Amino acid sequence: MNPVQVSVPLLKKFQRSMSKQTVTPNRPVRTPSRQTPGRQVQARPGIKKAQAAAVKPFQMPFDAKNIRIILLGILVVALGYFLMYMSPTMSTMALTISPIILLLGYCVIIPIGIMAGARNFKRKTVPLEQSNGGSGFTGIV
Repeated sequence: MNPVQVSVPLLKKFQRSMSKQTVTPNRPVRTPSRQTPGRQVQARPGIKKAQAAAVKPFQMPFDAKNIRIILLGILVVALGYFLMYMSPTMSTMALTISPIILLLGYCVIIPIGIMAGARNFKRKTVPLEQSNGGSGFTGIV
């Protein structure tokens, strides 16, 4: 059988399936408002090209003090898991002391390491006169 030739039963089956399909009327295609050809996209007034092109240098969010405290917390957590591993299953060490050490590591020491030095963080203040019609108050940026 040649690939171009189609068997007659297959062709009749195809014609019957096509005749059962309903034809929907042609509807005009409505384009969304963003895709209309005449619309111009306006640039944001607050951003200047010079500011957008400026690259800010990377600043590490944590100091050496923060990293040391976080590493201490990771060591405390590792110690808690090690004590839980080494002690017998139903002992006081595995059921009480080790979970308390893990709780201290996860919920006290590591969060202190993340938040240490947050009070010393200096905020840049901008007078609202420049941005909010001259009310005289300063806002935190």
